[in-house]
Amino acid sequence: MIQRLLLLPLVTLIAHAEVRVITDFEGGNAEVVKLDQATKTLRIMPALHEGRGWPCWWSFKLEGLTAGEEFTLEVQAQTKPFRDKTVLAAAWCQPRQAWISVDGTTWKPSAKGTLSAEKVMSYTIKAEAAQMSLAWGPPFVPSDADKLLTDIAAKLPEAKRFELAKTRGGRLVNGIRIGDENASHQVWIGSRQHAWEAGGSQVGRGFITWYASDEAKALRAKTCLHYIPIMDVDNAAIGAGGKEAIPRDHNRDWAAEPIYPEVAAAQRMIRDIHVKHGLDVFIDLHNPGADDPIFFFGPFAFERMTGIQQRNYQRWIDLAAASIIEPLKVQPKYRFANYVKTDEERGRMSSGWVRANAGDSTISVTLETGWNSPLMSVEGYGKVGAGLGRALSAYIGENPRRE
Repeated sequence: MIQRLLLLPLVTLIAHAEVRVITDFEGGNAEVVKLDQATKTLRIMPALHEGRGWPCWWSFKLEGLTAGEEFTLEVQAQTKPFRDKTVLAAAWCQPRQAWISVDGTTWKPSAKGTLSAEKVMSYTIKAEAAQMSLAWGPPFVPSDADKLLTDIAAKLPEAKRFELAKTRGGRLVNGIRIGDENASHQVWIGSRQHAWEAGGSQVGRGFITWYASDEAKALRAKTCLHYIPIMDVDNAAIGAGGKEAIPRDHNRDWAAEPIYPEVAAAQRMIRDIHVKHGLDVFIDLHNPGADDPIFFFGPFAFERMTGIQQRNYQRWIDLAAASIIEPLKVQPKYRFANYVKTDEERGRMSSGWVRANAGDSTISVTLETGWNSPLMSVEGYGKVGAGLGRALSAYIGENPRRE
């Protein structure tokens, strides 16, 4: 009887615990619109970081949950304009499913959400523990990048980590070089020019993990790979979107005088690589619109290309289509960023800048991996990355520099 009495206060405390929203961690972002403790209903919208681009990414922790009980997460668009008078459309912050985790490492999709006439997305989620993490998609933050590079460097003696630059916020943008700097083939792969596109880094993780495997041993023997897991570290660290940041985002900063130190440093390295050895492949990893599949953005001049240039771009898309097949197949034809209307702006995009500053045998493309699907888990993104690696192996194996 005494033991039962002693336990009563604890039981009462647990029964009346209040749910708390936590965002003060790396990559955290959510603005609470309302929280009804009685009905266990939370409504959030992505917090706006002034001048930091699209408010679409959200990631937070909930404390005070009761395991086994259901709660409702509602997500609406940020109501304030992110630039001038422009308010971001709700679709960018409302995936078909929320992503949930108990340990912050293993992520799984919720049941499909329902969209109201007021454009509020609602997800019904069953609590599995007193604390859970919820996010727009499986997160990948700067500390994840650091761990990934550390693990790859420990596995491969020929791998060398390097500091690309320090951001305007004083954070490090790190990369890794795998292979002989004087190798006969040179490749540059990077992700997260737009910070909200965490799937790009997940694909990159799948790629670099494959590249460090025994399957890629022959490719490593003749290739020097330069890999950057996150370019826009500042915005990824604080959970900001990055796209259309003021005065411009990373993927419009590849100009004669870049604003961001990491973009300027990437330009210097790529120029140096090409002058000394020739650059074979440049790939920028992104996420596209809500209803898009997996596809490559190719060069605007593709239909007018001839010779080695046309051959290499065509061979790349053919090999990619044969290799990137899980969890969904990549589209077998290039798309073109027709929404970019001027040659001047196209020249300030990473892939356009590389084409203008490399040779005829160089291919420079953007891989856009669709995100709005339960298949795009950490494992699903990883399969896309491994497929990308196999496409690269077949492409380099044919020697793109041959006449």
